[in-house]
Amino acid sequence: MFQSNESYKGEDFRDETLRDIQLTQTTFENCRFTYIDATEFETEQCRFINCDFTDSKWNASRHSGSSFLNCQFNGANLFLSEFDQCKMTGSSFESCTFEGVVVREGDWSFVNLRHAPLRKMDWSGVRLTEADLYGADLKESRWTNAVLSRAVLQHADCSGADFVGAEMDGVDFSDVILKQATIDVIQAVQVARSLGANVI
Repeated sequence: MFQSNESYKGEDFRDETLRDIQLTQTTFENCRFTYIDATEFETEQCRFINCDFTDSKWNASRHSGSSFLNCQFNGANLFLSEFDQCKMTGSSFESCTFEGVVVREGDWSFVNLRHAPLRKMDWSGVRLTEADLYGADLKESRWTNAVLSRAVLQHADCSGADFVGAEMDGVDFSDVILKQATIDVIQAVQVARSLGANVI
């Protein structure tokens, strides 16, 4: 059904199966993948642009160097999926299952992760500039050398999270739960300023 090194535009693949399919350098633009079964689907350097993956299943899928730009994953099951050096800019992940998901670096800037269950996930080295993490469960998560500049963290539960080394300029910490979180000196100053303190 699908071929590597091909391009697909404006096609409707809803309810199709991508189980065990491997694709390399394939481009999909404005395509519909709602309710697909992408279990153990593997991509390498593929591009998905403005595609709709609502209510799809991605269990144990693997993606290396692929791009998912401005895509809709709302309601998707991402159980045990892996995203290695992927670009997810502008994509939405509302009501997704993230259990066992592995993210290795890559660019997740401008993504919608509102209320996402990201507990204990490792986001080290990932770029999440202006990502929307409003109300997300970030308990015991790790953010070493991640870029969270101007990210939205209001009402996120960051209890026990490790932010040491993360870039967090422009983040408003005034409504963030930071109980037992580990932060560095620069972040401590940012937290204090968010709470109205004058740091000298």
